[in-house]
Amino acid sequence: MESRVAKKYATALFLLARERKIEDTLWADLSALGQVFKADRSLLKVIAAPQISDEDKHKLVRTVLTGAHEAVLNFMLFVIDKGRTEHIPRIIEMYGQLLDELRGVVEAEITSAVPLKEDEVSRIAQRLERVSGKQVRHRLKVDPEILGGVIVIIGGEIIDQSVRHDLSRLRDSLSALKVHQAA
Repeated sequence: MESRVAKKYATALFLLARERKIEDTLWADLSALGQVFKADRSLLKVIAAPQISDEDKHKLVRTVLTGAHEAVLNFMLFVIDKGRTEHIPRIIEMYGQLLDELRGVVEAEITSAVPLKEDEVSRIAQRLERVSGKQVRHRLKVDPEILGGVIVIIGGEIIDQSVRHDLSRLRDSLSALKVHQAA
């Protein structure tokens, strides 16, 4: 349910932005707002609290969004009025995804057992761009438990080229073998 609500609101805002040709302007304000919410989680709790009047929430949001584009301010006030404030972080995230989709950008999470060298990251990113046909924005993660190789999550797909995965497949195939005992 939460994703559906967030997607509906993000899509509505994104379509408005596209119509007015202000996608990037709104994204700058929304991503800054997202950072504010990450830095001070209590702010989101305050504007979601039922015991605080919508009028007071509006005042707070107007103060926080001083200098933001009018469309972002009006959107936030609308979200408050509709009682959907708990969805704001996900709405912001989904707006960013819609903008990335428009630009032909895809997110990739690259997990390795040890930190990768810059040239290794570059080669992986270039290969992902060739395969996906999109520009790749990557995040790096280190997880020693994969033992070696890499795991890439891109566009909802998992590409597991880790040693742990290979060992798991080997174990499964060995345990599937029938061993005949000599009499």
